[in-house]
Amino acid sequence: MTTNMRVPDSWSHHFLEPPKLTGTLFWLHGTESPEELRKTFDLAVGSGIGELTLESRPHWDYLGPKWWSDLKLILGWCREAGVSAYLFDEKWYPSGVAGNTIQKLDPAFRRSSIRLQYIRYRGPLNRVSLMPPWTHRSRSVVMSVFAYPMSEGVIGYEQGVDLTERLHRPDSPHMHGIVHGIHWDVPSGEWIVCFVIEDKADNYIDPLHPGAVQAFIDRVYESSKREVGAYFGNPVRGFFFDEPAYFNHEQEIPWGYELRRRFIEAKGYDPIRFLPALWLKGESKGSEYFIYDYYDFLNKAYADTYCRPIHEWCRNHGLKYIGHWYEHEASPNHGERYMFHERTTEGPGDFFEVSRFADEGGIDVVCNQIIPGHRNRDYWGLPKLASSAAHIYGLKDDLAMSETFGAYGWHLGLRMMKWLTDWQAVRGINHFILHAFNPKWPDLDCPPYFYDGGLNPQWPYFPAYIQYVNRLSYFFREGKHVASLLLLYPGALGHAGESIPIEDVQQVLQENQYDYDLVPQDELLLSRIAGGRLEIRSESYAAVVVPGMEVVTEMLLHKLHEVVQSGVPVVFVNRQPIGVLKRKQEAMPLSPFLSGPGMHLAGDPSDLPELLRHSGISAQLSFEGSGRENLRILHRIREDQSLWMVSNEDVETVVDGWIRLPGEPDVNALHAWEPLTGERWHLRSRISPDTANEREFHLRIPPYRSLILIPSVLDVQEEVQGPVPAAYIRSGQQHGVIDIDSAQIHFDWQGEARSGLPPWLRLDPSYSGTLAYSWTMDIPPSELEALNRVILDLGQVEEIAEVEVNGTSAGFSFVPPYRFDVMPWLAPGLNRFQVCVTNVVSNRMSKAEVLEDAGPDWKERREQFSVPEDGGLLGPVRLEFHHIDWK
Repeated sequence: MTTNMRVPDSWSHHFLEPPKLTGTLFWLHGTESPEELRKTFDLAVGSGIGELTLESRPHWDYLGPKWWSDLKLILGWCREAGVSAYLFDEKWYPSGVAGNTIQKLDPAFRRSSIRLQYIRYRGPLNRVSLMPPWTHRSRSVVMSVFAYPMSEGVIGYEQGVDLTERLHRPDSPHMHGIVHGIHWDVPSGEWIVCFVIEDKADNYIDPLHPGAVQAFIDRVYESSKREVGAYFGNPVRGFFFDEPAYFNHEQEIPWGYELRRRFIEAKGYDPIRFLPALWLKGESKGSEYFIYDYYDFLNKAYADTYCRPIHEWCRNHGLKYIGHWYEHEASPNHGERYMFHERTTEGPGDFFEVSRFADEGGIDVVCNQIIPGHRNRDYWGLPKLASSAAHIYGLKDDLAMSETFGAYGWHLGLRMMKWLTDWQAVRGINHFILHAFNPKWPDLDCPPYFYDGGLNPQWPYFPAYIQYVNRLSYFFREGKHVASLLLLYPGALGHAGESIPIEDVQQVLQENQYDYDLVPQDELLLSRIAGGRLEIRSESYAAVVVPGMEVVTEMLLHKLHEVVQSGVPVVFVNRQPIGVLKRKQEAMPLSPFLSGPGMHLAGDPSDLPELLRHSGISAQLSFEGSGRENLRILHRIREDQSLWMVSNEDVETVVDGWIRLPGEPDVNALHAWEPLTGERWHLRSRISPDTANEREFHLRIPPYRSLILIPSVLDVQEEVQGPVPAAYIRSGQQHGVIDIDSAQIHFDWQGEARSGLPPWLRLDPSYSGTLAYSWTMDIPPSELEALNRVILDLGQVEEIAEVEVNGTSAGFSFVPPYRFDVMPWLAPGLNRFQVCVTNVVSNRMSKAEVLEDAGPDWKERREQFSVPEDGGLLGPVRLEFHHIDWK
C-alpha cells in the first residue's frame, strides 16, 4: 500500500508549521463594546485559531441592526486576518425557530406529535360509554379511535373497528367528562380500544412542514444574504446549525404536516389503524413491518423537508452547511436509556438520514459526556458517527466536525482537552470547533472560555494545544480512509424488533484494532463488489458485520446473500434475524439466505475478533504486547503515502509491544512523529519471528499520548530523525538514578518559604495559579562526561510543568509522563533546577466573587461548573542517568 519512497517534503513543513485549521465558537450578546470584541478576536486568532463561528448567545438584537453591525465588524477583521467564518443560524439553540418566531407565524407551523391512550375490555358488553381523552381544540384533538380484537395477547390491527366517526367532536375539554362519550357494544372476547391524540406545541416548529422550513430560511438565511452577503465566500464559508430535532416529549411520537397522505404515497397503505403499534410493540407481533415503515418514512421525511432545503440553499450560494444534532446517550426521566442518534425526542431520528444533507459529518462533545478513564457507550461510538458519514457520503476531504468542550466546566484543563482531542481524532474527527471564546465577562453560560477574563493560569500554554490540534487536523483530512469492516447501522430496523446496542460491537472492534465505518441499510444496498471487497464510493471493506437484529427487510436479506455469494464474509453478532418485514404475506424462509460458507454468527461481541481472524481478516495493525485493549488506530492514505494515528487511551498504563502492518509488508522504517511536541524519531525494528522477512516495530505509548506513524520503504539511515523523546523511554532502563528528597525542594506559598511536595488542595482549595519549585544538585564532571542522556522525571504533576535548568528552559508538558531530557543544559558542578507548575482555573472560580454578578442563579451554577481539582508537583522527583543514546 505504501508507494512513495520518502515522506513528502510538504509534510515536514506542515508538521513544524501546521496551517490554522482549528475553529471556535465566538459568542455575541450585543452588549460588548468594539474594544471588547477586538480583544477577544485577537486572543483567539493569536492563539493559532483560524476559523470563527459567530454565534448569538443570545444577541439582544438578533437579526436586527445591532446584530448586523456586530457581524460586519468581526467579518471585516476576519477578512483582514485571513480567518474563515461560519454564521450560527439561530438566536439560541436549537436551530429552526429563528428566536422562537417561526412557530408563531402560523398555528400550522407548531410542533406536532401523537400520543396514545387505551382501555381494555372483555366482551360481550352492551352500551359501553367510552370517555374521550381530555383535549382542547387549539392544542390537541383526538385523531383516531379504534377497537381491536386480541388473540393470545396479540392485537389484530387489520380487524380493528374504526370508531372515529362516532366522536361528537374532535376534542373534549377537561371538565366535560363523559359528555362527549362514544357508545359501543363490546363483542365477545378480548378487546383494546385505542385513542390516538394529536398535540400541537409551540416549543418548536413542525420540521415536516415545508412552509415552516421556508419561513426559517427566509428569516435567517435570506436576511443574512441581504445584510452580509458581500462577505459570503470570504470570509464566510457557510452556516452552522445546532441541534435541530423533533423535540417531542417522552411517550410522544412525531407527527406532522400531511403526514398521513405522504405516508400513503410513500408506502402504499394508510398508517392510521396501525399507529398504536408504535407504543404497544410487545402486543403487536406481525406488525413490525409497520413500525419499520413508520420510522423509515418519518426520518426520511424529516431529512428531506427540513435538512435538504437549507442544504440546497447553501449550495446554491456557494456556502457549506455544517453542524450537528443530538447524538449522545439520553437520560430519560424514566425507563431504559437510549442513544439520541437513533431516536426522536431531542434526536434526529436517524443520524445518517439527516447527514445526507450536511457538508461535514458532525457531533458535539459537551457536559462531561466523555471523561478520561470512564467508558460509557458514547465513548465508543460518538465520533465514529461523524467520520463514517464523511466517508460513506464522499464529503469533501472526509471532513468530520466536532463542537467540543461545551459546559464541561472550569475543571477542564489542557490535559483533559488533549485527551479528548486524541479520543476524537483517532476515530476520524478532523475539524474541531472549540466551545467557546466569550467576550462577555463575568459569565456562567456553559464554560470554559479558555481565557476566562484573564483569570485562567493555563492561558499561556493554550497556543501549544492549538498547534497540536492544527497538526492532527492537517494530517488526517483529505486523501482516503482505510478500514477493514462495514458495520451495519440499524436505523429504523432498531425500532421494529429487538437488537443489541451497536456501541457494544464497536467496543470489541476498537479494542482489537479493527477499524470500520458505520453504514446504513440504504448505502449498503447501493454498494458494489470489486476485487473481493465491498465498495462504497472511495471506501472498501473486507467484511460486513451485522449487530444482532430480530428482523430485517427483504432487500437487506437479499443484499447480504449477494455479498456472501461474491466472497465477502458476513458476520452476525449475538443473533441472526428470525423474521422479514413483509405485510400480509406468508412467512419467508430465512435459512437459505443465512447459511452456507461466508455467513457467520458470533454468539457474543467478544467472539467477533477470533471469528474474523478465522475468516482471513486480520486486524489492520497487528500488536503483540501489553495494553492492546487501550490502543486505538486510524489509517489513511494521503498523496499516495500511508499514515497512521495510534493512541493510548488509558490514563494509567502504557501500551508497549511489537507491531506489524499486515497490509504493508515491504516497510523497512516507521517514522514516529509526536503531534504534541513536534519531535520525530524512528521506531526500533526487527525481523518478525512469525513471518518470513517481514519487519516489526517496537511501539511504546505512555498514557495521554498519541503518535503519527509514517511507513517508509527506505532504510532508517536514509531518513534523518531525532532521538527517542524522554517521555517515550521507559523508566527502569537507566544505568543510575538519584531520587530527589522532597525536603530539598523549595517553593514560596503566599510569601512564606516552604519545602516538600504537598497537594495544593490541602494548602488552599480555592487556589489557581503557578508556583515555582526549586532545588540544586551537584554533578561531578567525570560523571557528566560519561552520560549520553539525563532525564528528569517529575512523577505526578497537576497539571502543567515547565522546567528550567540553570536558567534555561528545558520544555513544558501538560500531559504525563512528565519526563524531560535535561542533558543539554547541565553543567559540571552545581546545577539549579526550577519547575513551574500550573493547575486548572476551576479552584479559583469556586470562590470567585466576580461570578456573583453573573446572574440570579450564580451560586448554583458556580458550584456546577467550578469543581476544585488538586494541584502541584506531587512527585516523586528523580534524575535518571543513561549511558546509551536512545535513537
